[in-house]
Amino acid sequence: MRTKYIAIVLVILTTILTSGSLPQKANGIINSVSIAFKEGNSSQITKHFNPTIEMELLEDENMFSKAQAELLLKDFFNRYKPTSFKVNHQGTKGNTSFAIGILLTSSGNFRVSIFMKEENEKMLIHQLRIELSE
Repeated sequence: MRTKYIAIVLVILTTILTSGSLPQKANGIINSVSIAFKEGNSSQITKHFNPTIEMELLEDENMFSKAQAELLLKDFFNRYKPTSFKVNHQGTKGNTSFAIGILLTSSGNFRVSIFMKEENEKMLIHQLRIELSE
């Protein structure tokens, strides 16, 4: 009887403790990427990328390698110097998470959409969109 009770308690605790891990992973990435967007740090952003990422940058959308995406972001930040970045919405469903924010730059404002997916217990960015904000 005591063994059954301990087993049930362990199952419940494991469920509770692991159920919050996906949002925590996503929040960690969102916080890191938010700081990197404020600083215009492309390498800090791309370290969270899947090896191949779907990226839309000012209406140019394609699949890119992590290295290609970093070069494109670096060029973007050279043209548009960031002044601030704020996440407006974020959420998690299943093994995916998203964040939507506004990037303010010296040359205009942009809507940034980040889509993440957990694979092999690692949360990675699979899609990034940077669109001119109206």
